[in-house]
Amino acid sequence: MAAASYDQLLRQVEVLKMENSNLRQELQDNSNHLTKLETEASNMKEVLKQLQGTIEEESGEASGSQLELIERLKEMSLDSAGLKCRSRPPLPPSSSPSSTSSGSGAPGGAAGGSGAPGPPTTTAFPRRGLPSAGRDSHDRCLEELEKERYCTILIEYYYYYY
Repeated sequence: MAAASYDQLLRQVEVLKMENSNLRQELQDNSNHLTKLETEASNMKEVLKQLQGTIEEESGEASGSQLELIERLKEMSLDSAGLKCRSRPPLPPSSSPSSTSSGSGAPGGAAGGSGAPGPPTTTAFPRRGLPSAGRDSHDRCLEELEKERYCTILIEYYYYYY
């Protein structure tokens, strides 16, 4: 009976040695896998840093070009307001409503606005029935509306891209 229990103990020791060996191998595999994951994580962090740097550079370039575009739009709005003023010179203070309403009703004369350089505008058409002061006020209102329109476009553009 003692020999049987001794053989049984030997088998148990062998099983425990095999289990220990398997556990050591599994531990080694897990350690190797962990090292591999740590290396991949480190590489991913580096790639992420590079991507963030690239994104920051591109966003800086994009915002710079967007600011450039906004400046151009502002210049265009100022230029167009300036063109309107030049194409419709203000009436001299000595002129009266009766002297200007006798012609076509427009400051430039005929419908083409021939007295001023630049392209004809919608205000080159005669406006009958408006006295001179009303016409000037109307023109100022149109200019203000145009400026407001450009500002609205700029604001919408800003909020769309930022």
